[in-house]
Amino acid sequence: MKVQEIPCRTILNPTGGFLGKGFTHSINLYRGCALGNTLCGMYCYAQWNSFHLQGRRWGSFLDVKEGFLDAYHSQYDRLKRPKSGEAKPIHIFMSSVTEPYPPQERTTRRTRRLLETMLTRPPDSLVIQTHTPLVVNDLPVLLKLRKLCRLHINITVETDFPALPKPFQPHAHSPESRIQALRTLRASGLHTVATVSPLLPLRDPWQFAKDLESSCDRVILDHYLLGDGSPEGARTKQTVFPQLLIDAGFEEWTTLDKFHEIVGIFKEAFCDANRVGVSQEGFNSEC
Repeated sequence: MKVQEIPCRTILNPTGGFLGKGFTHSINLYRGCALGNTLCGMYCYAQWNSFHLQGRRWGSFLDVKEGFLDAYHSQYDRLKRPKSGEAKPIHIFMSSVTEPYPPQERTTRRTRRLLETMLTRPPDSLVIQTHTPLVVNDLPVLLKLRKLCRLHINITVETDFPALPKPFQPHAHSPESRIQALRTLRASGLHTVATVSPLLPLRDPWQFAKDLESSCDRVILDHYLLGDGSPEGARTKQTVFPQLLIDAGFEEWTTLDKFHEIVGIFKEAFCDANRVGVSQEGFNSEC
């Protein structure tokens, strides 16, 4: 894993496409991913972004952005403290491409430092999307920030399998550890969202749905056929991932029929359809 610092002139990036209906900006403090060689790296939609790859193999590098605080300050002030005209809304999705809590966050503290500066320059709303339980480490600053803006913490839990059979890679963090993180954050008063995205095979769909219902305020389900950023999951279909699922005996999980069946189970388990979001509409409704 090659880790290097790269300059950053802008950090608030205008949204469009999948997140364009609910958010004004996205933030990505890292480029590449230290989780790229784990299960989530096998299906991660960011691995097809040639701008980020620059000819490198996904999972082999992590670029750490420098100058992000100055960039946030200047962009925020232009939007919220303009010399003329009215202030503009800032609704942030962090992160849209790269994990905000890679293992390196323990020492680089990019995400924590940005959250701390948001205490003096808060957005109107902030969604933190992560695949790890490490977000719990920032609980003290998150509790302060929730008083200043609409704050949601999204944690991906895409399956209840402790491990999928080989050749699937192991989890970076176990599903149970991520569910426990949701419980901890929710018990502290934060709004928590489990993102089953993309939906992977489940051992016990009903029990999984009930476990999440008791651990988070809301759930968003997605499938690569809907949400990988291409028509009918064309990007994912170009990879070996769907065939690996078929070879492992999980062919039905590559269909939308199965996906909609699981959505129905979740709506029943959550006892409130408003607590269950689906794909693009589900993510964008968070603002």
